[in-house]
Formats: sequence, structure tokens, C-alpha cells
Amino acid sequence: MVRWLPEAMIPVPNLLAGLLIGIANNSWLAVIGVCIIWSVVFCVYVSVLDTKRKTATIFHFQSTGRKAKWGMSPTAAFYFIEFNTALTTSLVVASLAYVLKGLFA
Repeated sequence: MVRWLPEAMIPVPNLLAGLLIGIANNSWLAVIGVCIIWSVVFCVYVSVLDTKRKTATIFHFQSTGRKAKWGMSPTAAFYFIEFNTALTTSLVVASLAYVLKGLFA
């Protein structure tokens, strides 16, 4: 049986990516655009390299028997959550880093 790890839904790479995005970019549009691109890259990363977590989470969604919101399959719901988690986490951290960079520059 595969164990579901709810604490693994906000991985550290999103925090680090947000910090680097906020420091490296010079406009708000660039910060937002790169955070969106990072979210897509993170979903590809999870799809290819982090298969244990992906499999465990999708199995958990299937085993609960609840219908996913908006009629999504468990796989689509997993990637929807991963994309939004990566986007939100990286955008919040990048925004804080960008504002702090502007204050102390």
C-alpha cells in the first residue's frame, strides 16, 4: 500500500524558486510571468521525477471515493492542486523578495 503524505503538498523547490524569481527580475510583469512558467515546469518535474508522491496522492484521491470538484479525475485534480500550489507559493515568496529587494536597493 502506498502512503499518502499530506505534508508534502508545499515542496521546498517552490519556496526557493520564488526567492530566486523575486531577486532576479526587475518588473512585476516579469515576476508574475516567470512564476506561471515555474508552475508549469514544476508540474513537469512532479510528473517525471517525483512519481512516488504523485502515485500516493492520486491513490489517496481515488480511495476516498469522493467526487472531485468540477468533475475532475483524480489525476487532473492532482495536477490542478500542484499547479496552483506552485503558483501561489512562488508568487507570494517572489513578491516578498521583490518588495524587499526594492526597499534595500
